[in-house]
Amino acid sequence: MPFIPSDFSPPRQVRFPDFSLAVLGPDYAEPDLQAVRSSANAIRHVFGPDNYWPAADISFDENLADLKRHFDEFDQRYAFAYCLLAPDDQRYLGCLYLKPIKSRQENDWRKQRFQAQAFLWLNASDNPLSADQTVAALQDWLAQDWPLAAIAWPGRKPSWSEWLSAVPIALTPAIE
Repeated sequence: MPFIPSDFSPPRQVRFPDFSLAVLGPDYAEPDLQAVRSSANAIRHVFGPDNYWPAADISFDENLADLKRHFDEFDQRYAFAYCLLAPDDQRYLGCLYLKPIKSRQENDWRKQRFQAQAFLWLNASDNPLSADQTVAALQDWLAQDWPLAAIAWPGRKPSWSEWLSAVPIALTPAIE
């Protein structure tokens, strides 16, 4: 089920001064695989302290299946994955993922406080981008151009320990 309004059209390409975004899909299979392989150790920490993706020996076919899934999710408006490219579109710099917040917890504080979660990983090889500056540019863009009031960046803000806690102290209901 889409987590953005039906009248919003997510952009398929966006240009920033230092990079551009394009919908992540099968067209980027080769450069994505190279970046995923060279950045695997860093990527695993982006999606959670206990995340094990990608496997050290991820195959082209496994990665291609992931890219097809991301492309389909974008078209179905379920989640939005973008690749980051150098301004000349010749270097693959990383990926941005914008997803709904999944939780089986009833009244999960994360769903109450945020409308989406975002994750960014940058290619560890020959990358001119600073993670902090890139996140700041993406946060500004998402705040200005997307119809989401609050987006969490788990592992960045809030930290993983805060994000994974069952109930933050500030949101604990008073006991009567």
